[in-house]
Amino acid sequence: MSKKRGLLVMHYGTPATLDDVLPYYTHIRRGRPPEPAQLNDLVERYKSIGGPSPLAHISERQAELVLSGVREEGIEANLYVGAKHTHPFVGEVVERMAADGIEEAVGVVLAPHFSTYSVASYEHYAFEARDKTAPAMKLNCVQRWGTLPELVAGLSERVQHQLAGWTPDETLVVFSAHSLPQRIVADGDPYQDELLETSQLVADRLQLPNWTFAFQSASTTGEPWLGPDILDVLADKAGKGFRNVVSCTVGFVSDHLEVLYDLGIEARDKCAELGLNFRRAETIGEDPKVMGALGRLAAGLFA
Repeated sequence: MSKKRGLLVMHYGTPATLDDVLPYYTHIRRGRPPEPAQLNDLVERYKSIGGPSPLAHISERQAELVLSGVREEGIEANLYVGAKHTHPFVGEVVERMAADGIEEAVGVVLAPHFSTYSVASYEHYAFEARDKTAPAMKLNCVQRWGTLPELVAGLSERVQHQLAGWTPDETLVVFSAHSLPQRIVADGDPYQDELLETSQLVADRLQLPNWTFAFQSASTTGEPWLGPDILDVLADKAGKGFRNVVSCTVGFVSDHLEVLYDLGIEARDKCAELGLNFRRAETIGEDPKVMGALGRLAAGLFA
């Protein structure tokens, strides 16, 4: 008799409504509510992109596509989707898996690059819940997929589309990802190196003459965060022969606040201020080629 298998797909989470912004960011801040001014700024940012972000809906659809990739390898599994900062939380979903009698599971985080702040924290929540509710459940996780050929191809296609009609020598492609506290470098965290590797693969595939990497969306925590920030990079590059900028996030695979606002509005407006034309490459989103390949990668971790 075959084992009962589960595919656990994990994403960051997002407020379902504007009223959920406060508990969402309170959870991110480990129980510390944002100050009223911070909360108001966050709510206004969500309003500027049309309300709560589409992350949850896109992540659900991505999870279904990942499951399709698993099934392409002849493996049948039940799908479970959990979030890091909103209900259903990763731990809650693992408890449901235990109640359903799942004996073997593979976890996939919808973030391509490993960091102790990202992928490792998702794993922590998953294993903690597994150990409490079903210690006999076998659980393996995909830790990184930033060099997945289909991801590189998908990002390349999106950048190429935005380069149309622009002179390459006058165009700068800026790859980006969410910043993290700078102390992770001293701890040997591979996050920055993995981001640069993905960016280099896309740049090489497109033979880009001008590209760079920048971080975005750093939080104000009183400690240094990884840089340079994308807005500083844009200011630095202005007036150096570039007329056009294509922004491509390699760290995010779904539209959400950090993409739609930080890039789609802030970076766009900064370029307008500097006299630069701006285009944003679309995120991977519900790309069946990329998500299917991720599913096939996950399938290899089932016994």
